This record gives sequence, structure tokens and C-alpha cells, in this order.
Amino acid sequence: MKRVGLIFIYFLFISCEQNEIAIEKHPMGEIEESQISMGSNYSKQIFYNASTNMVVSNNLKTDWDLAFESSENGAQIIINSSTFSQISELTNHLFDDPVSIADLTWQWDSPEGIYYSTAFGVTPSSNTYILDRGYNLDGTLRGYRKIKIDSVNSTAFFITCANLDNTGIQNFEVKKDNRYNYQYLSFNDNSIINIELPKNDWDLVFTQYTHLFVDNIETPAYLVTGVLINYLNNVMVAKDTVNSFDEITVDIINTYSFSNSQDAIGYNWKEYNFQSQAYTVNTDIIYILKDVSDRYFKIRFIDFYNENGIKGYPKFEIQEL
Repeated sequence: MKRVGLIFIYFLFISCEQNEIAIEKHPMGEIEESQISMGSNYSKQIFYNASTNMVVSNNLKTDWDLAFESSENGAQIIINSSTFSQISELTNHLFDDPVSIADLTWQWDSPEGIYYSTAFGVTPSSNTYILDRGYNLDGTLRGYRKIKIDSVNSTAFFITCANLDNTGIQNFEVKKDNRYNYQYLSFNDNSIINIELPKNDWDLVFTQYTHLFVDNIETPAYLVTGVLINYLNNVMVAKDTVNSFDEITVDIINTYSFSNSQDAIGYNWKEYNFQSQAYTVNTDIIYILKDVSDRYFKIRFIDFYNENGIKGYPKFEIQEL
């Protein structure tokens, strides 16, 4: 895992500190319930808007491979961590040189977001990258691609991709659009595709993603199922394990420390019991969400199963503060 730069961490630290939040007094909203249908094999990525309490978009997690930062100054590329994909960077390597998969060292994106680290590191780079595309929904391997980042400017990324044996070489221009966090590329049919909605239209995405264990050399990365936030568009989250859901009101907003880490909600609001072989949800964890419209909500997960007892259907209560 590579560090993008201390300056980004500094700004991230500043953004996580809040002193006084001015919120106009208004009646609290009604408590609403919502259940997200990810599927028993967690096949879907579900985008959710808190203000409307609605799913606004969904896609199969295998629909894409790479995502390119879409802001004018953006230069980061992320991999599809929901398929457990990974990157190996080859230095002093010509793009056409042969590659042995057995000799590679793999890297992953930080689940906290691009300000912490990305597998690609700082782009553009003249090095060759090998992408392990991860796993299909049936558990089979999706294969490999060789990638070279030719250039990045204020309007587009230019990259070259090929199979490991140098067949199927293609050049891509990935155009930026500031209305979105990312633009997406799929190697399923070698095309630019729409995945994410405009950045002002969603707050959370329910998805599998790759979690990194800092001190676990044997298993440094592991696929988990949880919730990521729209952190690039100023969505933030605080966590409360002291007050009950009913006790949390707008009057105590200023007592919380908010985070814009992408995995501020994450996956550990539930636990797997190996004896019962079932998930249990910790209903004592309350998340305070600041959405894309600067509105505040409290969220409590209450289930991970649907009415038929099938996993992959996270259910939660949400109430505007």
C-alpha cells in the first residue's frame, strides 16, 4: 500500500475536526426503515440517497474494473475492490516484456479513500502495471490486464492496455466530467461505462470491498460486505455507542467528531457467529450522517437478512435530526 502524500493526510485531518456546527432548528423527521437488496452473494452495488431514503442506482459489482478521478485536477485511479482486484507495479520494465504472475507483489487501495493510498500510487507513471481483475460472481478468476498510463491532463486520462501476452492491445481516452467523482472502465467489453450517479445525487453505497489488516502479514487483505460513504463530496459520519437511538438529537451534534474516511461506516456493525453460522447486528452502534445536502441523519442497522432468512439484505432505521 503506497502513500499518496502527507499533504493530503494533513488536509484530511483538518476536515475531520469540527468545532461548532450551525444547524437551523427544525422538527425531527419521522423514523423510517429501509432494506437494501444486495443479494445472497453480495452481487450488487447499491447507491443510496439519505434525504429521499431511496435507492438511486445499482449495478453488478463485476460491471467495472478501473475508475478514474473525474475532477479537473484529479489524477488518481482506483481498482474495483469489490471483486478483490489487486495491482502489481513493475519498475524498469518495458510494456512488451514478458510477465510471470508468480513473481509479482500485490497492492490494494486503502478502504479509507484515495487520500490515504492507492494501489496505482501517484499517477501518471511510466511504469507498467499488472491488474488482477479479481473474481467473478461464481468465484472464478476474471483474468489479468497489463496497463500503462500514458498521460493525464485536466480533461482526460490516456492509457494503454493489453493481455499479458501482448495481444488485444488498446488505447483508451477516459474523459473527465466534474459532475461525477469517477469515470469507469470495464474490461468485460473494453468500454467506458456509467456506474456512479452524479456526485450530488447519492450519500452511501452498499457494497463488498477490500479491507486491509495493517498487522496481519498472512492475510493483509480481506473481502468484506458493508457501506462506503461519498467522501469525495463532503459526506461525513460520526459513530455513537453510548447514547441510544432515541436519545440522539440535533442538540448534541457538536459533541461528535466526524470522519470523511470512505469506510467510516464500514462492515463491523455486524458480526459472524461461526457456531450458529449466522450474522448478528449490533443495534447499539448509531451512525450520524452528514449528507451531500448538509442535512444530518441518525442510522441504526437492525438486520442483515430478509423475511425469508436470506443474508445480504441490510436493514436499518434512519431519522433526520
